[in-house]
Amino acid sequence: MPAAGPRRPIDLEALRAAVAAVDSRGSATADLPPLSPDAHEAAKAALRLLRHRPRSEHELRERLAAREYESATIDEAVDRIRAWGLVDDADFAAEWVRGRRRRRGRSRGALQRELREKGVAEVHIAGAVAGIADDEERDHAAELVRSRLARRPGTGGAARDRLGERRRLVAFLARRGYPTGLAMSVVDAELAAAGW
Repeated sequence: MPAAGPRRPIDLEALRAAVAAVDSRGSATADLPPLSPDAHEAAKAALRLLRHRPRSEHELRERLAAREYESATIDEAVDRIRAWGLVDDADFAAEWVRGRRRRRGRSRGALQRELREKGVAEVHIAGAVAGIADDEERDHAAELVRSRLARRPGTGGAARDRLGERRRLVAFLARRGYPTGLAMSVVDAELAAAGW
């Protein structure tokens, strides 16, 4: 397992080298023997998948199984992809958390569910979300609400509009996986601060 520290997405040079090794038909490197013909084809399919976005090992296995490769073939291909350093669930989970929090505003709980759906082991999930403190979670939710409120004109605090806005904002945070209690507390504080 790599040392703890900042994670990085798939190294494009490593991906290019792996594609070249597979395209050379033998898929051998100085320290690895050639793949069997079926595993060679499965490795090519896996590399095509990785060109689009990083994937968990479970995702690669599922996609290869859907293409009707045999279990032993999938094992051989995925082992080679792992040996090339192109699939690592700890790196994948850390990158997933970073990207989904930044682009989608996902909560810790939502991120944990998404990673479980992708077949990532609990130890990697725990490591990926360990850096998300409760205060950071609350601050992130408040930032999302402020951003949403900035796009809406104020209504002068009419009770009906405030209740509707509160309901919409709580639902907005809930869709991103924030617990209801936290969502209601954050929304109420941000509505009050915005003069609703």
